[in-house]
Amino acid sequence: MSKTIRELADEFGVSKQAIRKKLDENFRANYVQTVTRNGVQTLVVTDSGYLLLKQHFNSGNNHKSGRKLLASNTGNKGADTVELLKEQLSIKDKQIKEKDDQLKAMQKLLDQSQQLHLIAEKKIEAIKAITSNQSDSNNHSDFRSKNDLKEKKSVWWHFW
Repeated sequence: MSKTIRELADEFGVSKQAIRKKLDENFRANYVQTVTRNGVQTLVVTDSGYLLLKQHFNSGNNHKSGRKLLASNTGNKGADTVELLKEQLSIKDKQIKEKDDQLKAMQKLLDQSQQLHLIAEKKIEAIKAITSNQSDSNNHSDFRSKNDLKEKKSVWWHFW
C-alpha cells in the first residue's frame, strides 16, 4: 500500500510541494523508499509514513478562526467556506458604507470651508473699499486744505 508523492497529494488535497516539505531527512530515512516503477525510480511512502502524513494533513488542514472552520489548502468550497465568504462580504459592505459616510462628511466640511473663505474675501474687499474711500476723502480734504492755505497765503500777502 505504498503511495507516491503525487498520490498522497491528490488524496490529501494538497500540492506535491506541501508533501515534499514534510519529507525531511529523518522522515525519509524512516518512511520513504525508492522503488522502480515502469523503469523509473520513484519515491514511495510506506504505510506507517502514510498514516503520519494523513494525521498531519487531516488535522493541519483545518484551522479554526473564531467559531468558523476554514479549509486552507483543500480547495474545498463547502458550506463553511461559503458562510465565511458571506460574513467577510458583509464586513466589507459595512466598511464601504463607513467610508461613504466619511466622504460625505468630508465633502460637507469642504463646502463649509469654501463658504467661509468666500465670506472672508467679501469682508476683505469691503474693508479695502472703505479704506480706499476714506483715503480718497482724506486726499480730497488734504487738497482742500492746501488750497485754503494758498488762498490764505495769498490773502495774507495782499495785506502787506
